[in-house]
Amino acid sequence: MIQLYIATEDALSEAVADRLVAEVNHGLQVAVRIGRGGNSYLKNKFPELTRLARSIPVLLLTDLDNTDCAPILLGAWSQGCVVPEGMLFRVVVREIEAWLMADRKGFADFFQVPKFKIPEYPETIDDPKQFLLHLIRRYSNREIKAAILPERGSKARIGLGYNQMLSRFVAEGWEIRRAAATSDSLARAFRRLTELSAQAQAY
Repeated sequence: MIQLYIATEDALSEAVADRLVAEVNHGLQVAVRIGRGGNSYLKNKFPELTRLARSIPVLLLTDLDNTDCAPILLGAWSQGCVVPEGMLFRVVVREIEAWLMADRKGFADFFQVPKFKIPEYPETIDDPKQFLLHLIRRYSNREIKAAILPERGSKARIGLGYNQMLSRFVAEGWEIRRAAATSDSLARAFRRLTELSAQAQAY
């Protein structure tokens, strides 16, 4: 059994990381969860996490956001330093919401939105979070809207139940393999965890 750390930007990304590890199912166990402080927190912690990854694997999930590509983001974080094999630095294109919508059937069924309104390749959406909010606002029922959307007049971007409701979907309705078929960055993350699991089973 290989113990690993997971480092994520927020509660929703943590739920996704947990689900990825659970989906692999063999040889991996989450020892410690850190993060929930956003992208800048992870970037500041990256040197420490890189040192840690020399002795214990670290699965780090961060959004690409407006950066052009994953290698540029990794270069900006690593500052030219060698990243050890144990650092599973996985970049979500462009936000974690794109990974969720990549399971078009699961997302449509759970949130009661028309499947054909979700792009076949959600990684091409410039602002996945805003696109998701648009879908919910336009099509979902009152309960879902109340959880995910900000209250009228609020300056918040999301509702108080946003992470909780989406994390519930991750646990109950999200099919990773189906999503990975149309999300290359998700497929790469899942493949890397599967390789790590295979190493654990080899011992």
